[in-house]
Amino acid sequence: MNKEATTTATTDEKKLRRTRDDRILAGVCSGAARFLGVDANIIRVALAVFTVFGGTGIALYVIGWVLIPEEGAEKTIAEDMINKASDSPAFQDAVKKTRDAFNKPRANV
Repeated sequence: MNKEATTTATTDEKKLRRTRDDRILAGVCSGAARFLGVDANIIRVALAVFTVFGGTGIALYVIGWVLIPEEGAEKTIAEDMINKASDSPAFQDAVKKTRDAFNKPRANV
């Protein structure tokens, strides 16, 4: 395999990304549709059905918005929030308290 074929193979990989074009809110449906190779309206209708019957469509959309990076972005919204929070002294204190609680010796009952 030559170097050109390797470069082309890595750039042609399908990656799940929120799109900037054909978006209505955050680009989750259009990004998922592009990744799956279907029309974005099919994804939108499916989420609407999930919302009407059970209410999970909105939750799925929000999860996708937070966990799927936008085109051109290296990190997701969740990664950015975690990185910003990890610099906070309150967050570091909470992590220390959690570690201390898990490392605390337990009494045999």
